[in-house]
Parts: sequence; C-alpha cells; structure tokens
Amino acid sequence: MSATKPTFKHSARRPAVRVQDPIIQWATGLQTKERRIYAGWFVEAGKLEDLDEAMARAGFPQVTIKHGSGNMVTHWAIETADLFVVAAGVQSIGEMKHTNERHGIAFGWRTLEGGRQQSVIKARVYVAQLVAAGYTDPLLLTVKSTLTGDVITALMRQYEVLDAAGGDLPLYALSLPIGPGMEVARGSGGQTKEITPPVALVPTPITEEYIAARWISQAMCDRIEAQLDDTCRWSIEASAAIGAGEENDAPPQPHGEASYETPMITDGQRRALFAIWKAANWEGTVNEWIHTAYAVESMNDLTAEQASEAIETLKGHAEKAA
Repeated sequence: MSATKPTFKHSARRPAVRVQDPIIQWATGLQTKERRIYAGWFVEAGKLEDLDEAMARAGFPQVTIKHGSGNMVTHWAIETADLFVVAAGVQSIGEMKHTNERHGIAFGWRTLEGGRQQSVIKARVYVAQLVAAGYTDPLLLTVKSTLTGDVITALMRQYEVLDAAGGDLPLYALSLPIGPGMEVARGSGGQTKEITPPVALVPTPITEEYIAARWISQAMCDRIEAQLDDTCRWSIEASAAIGAGEENDAPPQPHGEASYETPMITDGQRRALFAIWKAANWEGTVNEWIHTAYAVESMNDLTAEQASEAIETLKGHAEKAA
C-alpha cells in the first residue's frame, strides 16, 4: 500500500439530508369553525403525541380551520412564536436569486399551473415556548408567495438584536418573537384582500430586559450547533427541490390560502423602482431602509398595487432629501 496520498478527481457523494419535522405555517386571517378570524402560526394537532402534550403544557389553544380539500382540520394556535432559527445567517431574496448557496434557510421559486412562479421559504426552527414545556425537537417553518418577503424582513430584525446584545453572536443566540402585524391590502382589482402578515415583535429601542429574557440555553445552543452543518446542506438541497417541483414535504393548505395569488408588477413599474432607488438620497430609519430594500430586491413577487405604493414611498423620500 502506498504511503503517499494520491490526487483525487472526485469526492464521496453523501446521502441527502432528510428533514421530516412537524410543519408550522402562518394564517393570514382565516375563519375558524367558530366563525372567528385567526391570524398567527399554527401546527396541525393529532400528528405527534409528545408535540400535542407539549402544546397543551405550553397553554396553546386549538383552532379548527377549513382546508382546501374541504376538510375541517384542528390545529394548535401559536399567535406569536418565539423562534430560535437553525441557520448561520439570513440572506436577502435578491441574494438568493443569484446564488445557490444557502445558510440554513431554504428558498426557491416553483412554477404553478399556468406558468406563474411562486416563492417558497422553509426554515428549521425551535419554538421557545415549546422548549420550555419540554419539547426539544425542531419544527419546519414554511410560507409562500408574498409571505416569504414578510418572513425574511422579520428575520432580518434579528441582526439589530444581535448588535444590541454585543454584536459577535450567532443568529440563534436569542429567540425572535414573530407574530401578527397590522393588516395590509394584498392583491389588485377584484382580488384585493386584507391580510395580517407576520412581523418581528422587537421593541424600539431594544432594551436590556428584552435581551435578558431571550438568551438561548447552553443545552439548546449545543443542540442547534450539532445540527447546523446538516441543516445548511439541507437548505441547499431543499432550495433546488423547490425550483425543480420536487418538494416532498409540502403541507396541506388552509381554505382561502392556497388559491390566493396576485399578478406580477409591470416592466414599467420595475424600471421606475430602480430609477428612484438609485436617485434617492435616503434619510429614513434603518427599518425603513431594510423594508424598502426588500421591496426593490423582491420585485418579482410584488403585486402591481404594492409596486405602485413602493414607488410613491420612494418618491416621497427622494423629495424630502432634495
């Protein structure tokens, strides 16, 4: 046997990372069996006994929602979830459009019937309230369409928290509360609909009390860091699967969520957004900057109405700066 290490042209192919975590989704304002409107996170009940028991211990109520199939399905309602995200970082949609690299959060565009593209985002998360109740397995957060931008914007707020807490920290160092924001109109023409998007419920300014209440435990930190490499590899594979239409973990959609789609913006609006973005001497807050930067970067997932609103917003800031 030779003692000299040879030169190789190939490396061993590793098995695909399989993620079969229970799914957590967002309800934008759905009618329950009791004819109430629910907005917040939800997880289907009756799938895993230990998860059901932890949900009950954590004090989460149940809601019954009509799915697209017509079936009434019971879910655990988590209006605001305090999330530890299993990821090395958050990428903007603009960045993810131009690279196959992922840092733990899967993102891609799938093609629907008729040829329209729809964005999808997936992330492995731990819910702090469930961890406190003894459930220490991750859930698979998954949202689609314009909600992908809402979730990315919410996750980006974590960088402000990390800076306030000391700066050189991992994304999962503190839990991030994401819950219902103010109602917004999505769609255009006869398809316009009021929805409740998910937002990061981070105070301004970020207080020492907020930070002190959200530190991850050493045990949970060790658990996440043991999963991080595989999760990053999974996020690359899952992103490719979304684009190829090969998702094997697509959740059933609640009635009123699955069929709601909106038209893309026009080329003229896209050009106007870019021109105003380049010309504006921005003087807004950091949050306004992040939100509007997302609006420009993710234009392919904006409706015509949203694009027009973004244009007017940018014009107003440009006029103030002039």
